[in-house]
Amino acid sequence: MSKSKRQLLVEKKQHLIDKIDQQRAALSAASDDWLQVTEPYDRTWKVIVTFRPIFMAAAGLLSIYTIKRPKRIFSLGKKALATWGVIRTIRGAVNSNQK
Repeated sequence: MSKSKRQLLVEKKQHLIDKIDQQRAALSAASDDWLQVTEPYDRTWKVIVTFRPIFMAAAGLLSIYTIKRPKRIFSLGKKALATWGVIRTIRGAVNSNQK
């Protein structure tokens, strides 16, 4: 191999190494930004996981209650949906009046 060809290969290798270093730095910065943006969701998830046994017990009690009184649960569900619809309607009216 000639010396100039070897020199070209060395320069090409160095260029690729520099490019890889730049990409690693960019990836590290993007990773830090991503972790910062998703940090509130991570905190919320940790809280949910902390209270998981309580949620499991409540779900079990709710399922037992539902088996004993299914009509009452369905009526509560209908009331909750109706209330949610009313709240959405009021918010829409308030927001359209503000513009």
